[in-house]
Amino acid sequence: MHTVIDASDARFQQHWHKLLNNDPLRNPLYESIWGRSAGFEQGSENTAEVSHYTDRSFLVISEDEPVFGCSLTLHVDEHGRKRLGYFGLDACTHINRTSLQNPSNNFCPEATRLLQQHIDQLLDEEQPEAIDYFDPVSCGIMSPVTQVLLEKGAIPTVQQIQLIDLEQPLSLLKSQIHESYREAIDWGNENLCIKIIRGGTTEDGFGNSESYSATSQEQERTLESCIHLLNQGQGFLVQAEYEGALVASALFVYSERTCQCVFADVLSDAVKELEGKPILHSLLWRAVMQAKGLGCAQFDFGNHNQAAMAPDSNQLSPGMFGGLAHTRLKVSLMQESEAPPQNCFS
Repeated sequence: MHTVIDASDARFQQHWHKLLNNDPLRNPLYESIWGRSAGFEQGSENTAEVSHYTDRSFLVISEDEPVFGCSLTLHVDEHGRKRLGYFGLDACTHINRTSLQNPSNNFCPEATRLLQQHIDQLLDEEQPEAIDYFDPVSCGIMSPVTQVLLEKGAIPTVQQIQLIDLEQPLSLLKSQIHESYREAIDWGNENLCIKIIRGGTTEDGFGNSESYSATSQEQERTLESCIHLLNQGQGFLVQAEYEGALVASALFVYSERTCQCVFADVLSDAVKELEGKPILHSLLWRAVMQAKGLGCAQFDFGNHNQAAMAPDSNQLSPGMFGGLAHTRLKVSLMQESEAPPQNCFS
């Protein structure tokens, strides 16, 4: 028999940790439980930052085992809209891979029904004006939450990400790199001084970086949670210097399973000085090696397109580093501003 429990249930934390441990992706941004665990502790410095979020996360459990979970919060955004997301990130679902019905690799119909029913009830109860949802398409299966939101008029955006299996031998990983990228990595190793910074504070070159100051409000909130992970030892910064001057930075966060690239950026002055030189290639490959050394099972290049990851000659195609391409979905639902003030999901 399947049941739904929410974040107020005494059993929630125990089941939540078990679910995350069996989630195929184990996204470090969500696994950190940045807002729910660290932010709501009495006396925590993050309490003021997250106190305006209402935690609506929930689990579907069966026979005392978690099946599905959804990271979900409600807050009023800077435009005065009731918004569903997750502490400034997108809401996201997680699955227990051991609960999939083999060999069909599908979810239990009863668990799916309960999950969708709970989402419907929550939308009717809270009547949010905006929803930001991330579907990791775990095990190649679209989340039942996505189906509910699409039926209500949500707009999906397909994101292609590249994953490298770090459990492969180093020799095999290197053999999968495209020849032109191997040459670019060699150039960086010979001409750049690459440093890895773990832990510490944002003054270690990140807080004042060009990448950080240039971000949007949404990206800035994401980076705030990444700073928390960095300071908690669950992230690292890779910096490249040329003739003693900083030319590029990249930030990564990680869980026991996944290391994810948050951003990789070449400073504008370096673009002019080192025009045509492959600055980022060796920096990213060093991060891949760092993640493997940390024991991560996979490296996720993140939701970056070529134009966003780097400018001009440093535009990158993550697939050239090897690995496999995967599809993710960002699902957005927004109430029209001219619509009457009623539930947009009715």
